[in-house]
Amino acid sequence: MLIFIEKLLAAWAETARRAGAVLAAAILILGGLAGYYAATHLKVNTDTSAMLDPDLPFQRRAAELRDAFPQIKNDVVIIVRAPTLDEADAYAIELREKLLADTDNFTAVFAPAADPFFRENGLLYLTPSELESRLTQMSKAAGLIETLIKDPSLGTLFTTLAENDELAERSDLGQETLQDIYAELAAVAEASLEGERRPFSWMGALDEETRGEPHHTRLVYATPVLDFAKLKPAKAAVTALRAQTDAMNEAYGGRVEIYVTGDPALRMEELESVTTGIGLSFLLSFILVSLLLLLCYRSLPMALLTLAGLIVTLMITSAFAAAFIGELNLVSVAFTVLLIGLGLDFAIHLLLHIQEHRAAGRDNQTALRRAIHEVGPALALAAPTTALAFLSFVPTRFDGIAQLGIIAGAGVIIAFLVTITFAPAALSVFKGQPSRTHSGRVRGFFNWIENHAVPIAAATVIFGLAALILMPQVRFDADQMALRNPKSPSVQGFNLLFDDAETAPYRLSRLVDSAAEVIDTHDRVIGLESVASTRALIDFVPDDQDEKLELIDFGAGTLVFALGSEPGSAEGPSAAQGIDALKTRLNEAYEDGPGARLAGLLARLEKDEAAQGLMQQNVFAFWPQLVAQLRDGMNADYVELESLPAALRERYLSEDGKWRVDILPSADVRDYRALETFVAEVESAIPDLAGGAYQAQKAGQTISSAMLQATGIAFAAIAIFLWLLVRRFRTVVLMLFPLGLAAILTAATGVLLNIPFNYANVIVLPLLIGIGIDSGIHLVLRNNQIKAGEGVYGTSTPRAVLFSALTTVASFGSLMLSPHRGTASMGELLSIAIAFTLLCTLIVLPAAFRFDRKPVVKKT
Repeated sequence: MLIFIEKLLAAWAETARRAGAVLAAAILILGGLAGYYAATHLKVNTDTSAMLDPDLPFQRRAAELRDAFPQIKNDVVIIVRAPTLDEADAYAIELREKLLADTDNFTAVFAPAADPFFRENGLLYLTPSELESRLTQMSKAAGLIETLIKDPSLGTLFTTLAENDELAERSDLGQETLQDIYAELAAVAEASLEGERRPFSWMGALDEETRGEPHHTRLVYATPVLDFAKLKPAKAAVTALRAQTDAMNEAYGGRVEIYVTGDPALRMEELESVTTGIGLSFLLSFILVSLLLLLCYRSLPMALLTLAGLIVTLMITSAFAAAFIGELNLVSVAFTVLLIGLGLDFAIHLLLHIQEHRAAGRDNQTALRRAIHEVGPALALAAPTTALAFLSFVPTRFDGIAQLGIIAGAGVIIAFLVTITFAPAALSVFKGQPSRTHSGRVRGFFNWIENHAVPIAAATVIFGLAALILMPQVRFDADQMALRNPKSPSVQGFNLLFDDAETAPYRLSRLVDSAAEVIDTHDRVIGLESVASTRALIDFVPDDQDEKLELIDFGAGTLVFALGSEPGSAEGPSAAQGIDALKTRLNEAYEDGPGARLAGLLARLEKDEAAQGLMQQNVFAFWPQLVAQLRDGMNADYVELESLPAALRERYLSEDGKWRVDILPSADVRDYRALETFVAEVESAIPDLAGGAYQAQKAGQTISSAMLQATGIAFAAIAIFLWLLVRRFRTVVLMLFPLGLAAILTAATGVLLNIPFNYANVIVLPLLIGIGIDSGIHLVLRNNQIKAGEGVYGTSTPRAVLFSALTTVASFGSLMLSPHRGTASMGELLSIAIAFTLLCTLIVLPAAFRFDRKPVVKKT
């Protein structure tokens, strides 16, 4: 069979050589047309859920959940973080109003803290004891509130505080509350003296529970208009949103942090991260590969010929992907970088042997014929074996990596065909006889390896056996966020959602048909250790409403009276008088603490009228908002399911009557052990689950299984393929043994370096088999060709194997620079895998040759 393959390749290559420059030019033109077609037709899909078989049970339930509640997938989430609750609330209210008005970019907006329903009924969601405490605090402040409604000025505020402090023991406010107010006023006064914006937190002054929190967070959910005709469907809406928040941030003095996350924003930034990373990797790998080719050939024309063939391969493969696949996913988009490494192998082996014979004085025809004799059968075996490794994922349920397998598998065959056609056709440009340019140092290096191959190989095998201990620790990380750029704003915002158990996005969900089933779901899981609570629409109907409404009616009498005061109906003391009154009182009463600090700042403030004006703005910046909030809160009324706002109802009760129940974890399930425990415990009680946590855990199981299945398929298919062609058991074993060893060492290194398998790098082991077998094929077949007494290291084959591996490592290694962590991890593991493959092939395999010194001389 190998003789037949050799004759067929020789005839093909000779025909291409005779066609010469005309055929070479035609191939270049074909490559250009293919590149244009790919550029105008190839798209990218950033949906990671689409990378798994949609018929899997958990995929079907996930689709059912998304269909019933599309907000899960379509909403962007705006996280508003501010140092004071007043700023966070004001920002959320203003942003909600602006987004509701932007109907060109948003179809719906839901901001719980800013929604009129929750502003009116928010007190009902406190426990009776919390409500009583809150009402007591607000009632104590009723006198100050009434005074400031009538005259919201520094003079009135400071004078009132001086009077209250003097009567602290009988004061409605109380000494502790006064000290907190003094500390807040001191911070505002200091900022005002420095000319800075620093609003006074009225909510903090009146609510001791939120006073000490460093950040206050409000969420705004917005449903963007998605244009699926574009690569980034949410780009217009997210761009408009960012422009809106940028303008608002300036008005708020840059004190409010805004993070835009949610699936549309995550996918948009991930696409930017991937494309930027792939572009950088492509450029760097192309440069590194070019330098390695110059070092390999020591001939600029040979290097240019190889690069031209590579570009043609990339263009035709891209056109194939556009025509037969249509759109790439976040894994298959890396095929261009992969092919830079893989597409060069065939050319390096063929052209190095041609160069060797031309340097010996042979003409192009003879050099091509002898090169085909030496490496043609190996190239013909290497192409389908590498393609088989890529295609091994096709029978699995991992559709995303199967797509990369199809594209890259086709690309390998295309690279082989381009090499044996374009390279012979372009040989006409080489007229003269080149001198021998190969470095003796390289040959010396190979001779050293051959002399020390046995002890080095033995040590490698021992390390491989020791690495088996780490195999149980090999794991798959199914967290999609682990793939994304951690510095991107959407990922940072996503991680902030875990700060509050109520907003943590990794949760389990269940669809049921009635409120009774909602209660049943709660009862079945609430006792589990891994479950913190459940959330459903019925949970937004407050408990003990009669008692709470009675408390509000009874305890808010003085506050309602104060809130009814006529704004601006009184004229109080001037700012100077108020400052003097409060400063005098504080100097008399305090030697240290917030009071003494405020007294010192007031002494400076009374001399600075500009700072007084700024402090007036800072202190009362959110005073109208507080008054409006207090007035709204006094309008609380009985809440029923039907009275809940539509924006909330549609998030938990679908149009077709499906109720959504969220099950929240008690631990941070970003830790894979906590995730496994959470899913396993809840699934034991409720089998029909969905949600982000369930998707991540089940996807991990599916892809781990796909990896093992694909590795087994690749190994078996390649072994059978080689046996059918070679028909010699010893030869097949020699070709395959280094691969198993390299695979074990690669997996163990991943454990030691904490590089788990994920959606992107899971292709490493099958690919290792496909790429690694190429080197084994070349060395074994070349070893069988050489005469007795000669060593394989005396040929050009080891040099070709070395530089093929180096160009592959340079190509894959450049992926490590990608800001996309999935792509970077692919580059890391692939580089490790190829390095171990090179070690096992160039050292372990030649050591095996020493045990069988009976080469089989192939007839020519």
